[in-house]
Amino acid sequence: MPENPNQPREYDAVLGGQAPPPVSGVVLGGIEGVKRRLDSTHSQEIRIAALSDALKYGKAGQELLNQIVLTETGVLQSVAYDLLFESFRQNEKQNLLQHIPLKSKIGVDYRSLRHLLASGEWLRANLETGEKIQEAVGKKSQSYYDINDLHNLSQTDLRTIDQLWMKFSNNHFGFSVQKRILLEEGCKFYQDRDNLPFFYQPNSSDSVFNIYKKLGWLSSAFETSRFTFKTAPIGSLPWITGKEIRGGWSYQIPLIYRSDL
Repeated sequence: MPENPNQPREYDAVLGGQAPPPVSGVVLGGIEGVKRRLDSTHSQEIRIAALSDALKYGKAGQELLNQIVLTETGVLQSVAYDLLFESFRQNEKQNLLQHIPLKSKIGVDYRSLRHLLASGEWLRANLETGEKIQEAVGKKSQSYYDINDLHNLSQTDLRTIDQLWMKFSNNHFGFSVQKRILLEEGCKFYQDRDNLPFFYQPNSSDSVFNIYKKLGWLSSAFETSRFTFKTAPIGSLPWITGKEIRGGWSYQIPLIYRSDL
């Protein structure tokens, strides 16, 4: 017999805070209790905790989280999105992907990047990623950005871009995927005189070449006429290349290393 989502559970709150509840007390049971804790008058900590509890009520909890994703902004929306994404079956996730929170510290609009990734336009999305990073570091009107710009890209924008790539590609692409591959291959990092992190591969006379090889950046799969999702090496995108970067192709490495990725 299915459980009633409005019946109190062992983790429900008691109005007045007394346990066991007094005769005149009211138990905030089920999904209604969760909604009460999500009231905007409560602290953010209480509201976030309530989101986690929502999933204990099955479908009713998922519907509540979905409403939060569609109507809220900021941290609450992001937490609800992540909880909902993890609780969905694979075939249920595609619609939710359209609502990935597109957060930016300076108001960059990532909807075009989301559309390209949702459409499987991987190479166009790669070019769009470079343009969005250029905008996010304040160089939209210039023809280049350099290593310091990549190092100073805000955590908010970096994570938005990375999350879009990872979730639409089912963890096939993304900065986090690239970082994981390098760490698994034994790559380390060092700080240069400007305190900027670089990867390197121990005991290698040509570490940058080997790093590019590990990430598939030397593969013929990148030729537009040959490119397919199935043949593209895992972690090969995004690859920020071209005239936008001053100083050469090795400058994406600090972007991958970021400890806040």
